[in-house]
Amino acid sequence: MREITALMNTYRECSRNLWNVYFAGRENVGHSLDTYEPIRKMLFDSLVVDELSYEGTAEGPDVPPPALRVVPKHRALLLVKALSAPGEASYWGQERDLYVDSDDITLAFIDYFDFSNVSLRDFQYYRCKVLRFSSHPQYEGREALIQALDGGVFHDEEHDDAPSSLVSRSAPPS
Repeated sequence: MREITALMNTYRECSRNLWNVYFAGRENVGHSLDTYEPIRKMLFDSLVVDELSYEGTAEGPDVPPPALRVVPKHRALLLVKALSAPGEASYWGQERDLYVDSDDITLAFIDYFDFSNVSLRDFQYYRCKVLRFSSHPQYEGREALIQALDGGVFHDEEHDDAPSSLVSRSAPPS
């Protein structure tokens, strides 16, 4: 696995600056969101995906998305998304004070996350999918948050063709 935290930080800074300076203050925030998200997807492709190597045989639009893993740098707080019934609001923090180390868990990067999409953004969290969590297997397949400062992002070249890769070639999922 190759660490790409610096690439991700470049994308994070560019994306949040674009939103905070040019879109967040507009009167019609809905229109701003509609305009911003496709730009953000192009930034992700240009600043992150285009910098990653692909060793497979697929070409063009058939190239699978890169497998990006979030690895805790040290004991880090993990907020697991609670399951909710259809129509009910969900929340982050299924289990209180859940801390993980890099050996405890395997997380796939989905996107950056802030609790508000309309105000200023910091992209404080990595939004992830729990791929493996041996001490809490009931959370496997669920979404979770980890503070960006508490983790790094790695390109898992060996698993680029695996179906668990969540990042699309055209953008980070929102």
